[in-house]
Amino acid sequence: MKYLTVIRHAKSSWDQPGLADHDRALNVRGRKAAPAVATFLQRTYFGGIAGPPLLPLPDRFITSTAMRALTTAQIMREVIGLPIEHLCLDSRLYLAESDRLLHVVRDLDESWQHVVVFGHNPGLHEFADRLLARAHVSKMPTCSTVIMALPVEYWGLVEWGTAQLIGHITPRTLERRFPELYHGISRQDEE
Repeated sequence: MKYLTVIRHAKSSWDQPGLADHDRALNVRGRKAAPAVATFLQRTYFGGIAGPPLLPLPDRFITSTAMRALTTAQIMREVIGLPIEHLCLDSRLYLAESDRLLHVVRDLDESWQHVVVFGHNPGLHEFADRLLARAHVSKMPTCSTVIMALPVEYWGLVEWGTAQLIGHITPRTLERRFPELYHGISRQDEE
């Protein structure tokens, strides 16, 4: 069994009109949402609260080279407590379509059991939706997370329509469910 978590980058800033898309940084809300979602993942899935973990700790964080995705991955890596060498950049993930994302996943190191991929919409949303066997991901707003189990022994065998949904987390869901812990990490329309 392999585990794949896909995370759309946190909310980025449009305050600098001349800045290249690749270089856009996170805005204030994005800088609040990334550690909040990471804290929820750590506590709920990776054994951060007393009790056994529900999932293995990620072996690697693979991220797009875009500043907004890389920063999201760096913040989450620090919160979860992974070593810096577990963070890998992959330029193929920048604005990748779903078919390219599948190739990236199939190329992952077979010794890794759980990998987290940080990327961009619309490709990331389409990828998650196509990979799932029975579930449907209606939206992937910024900093949303889809956790999947893949019934394969090797990453190279991953096929469309085979993954099982373990969890779908959005900043808005966290803010609604736990307002005292996650206030101000989302916006009503979930861009």
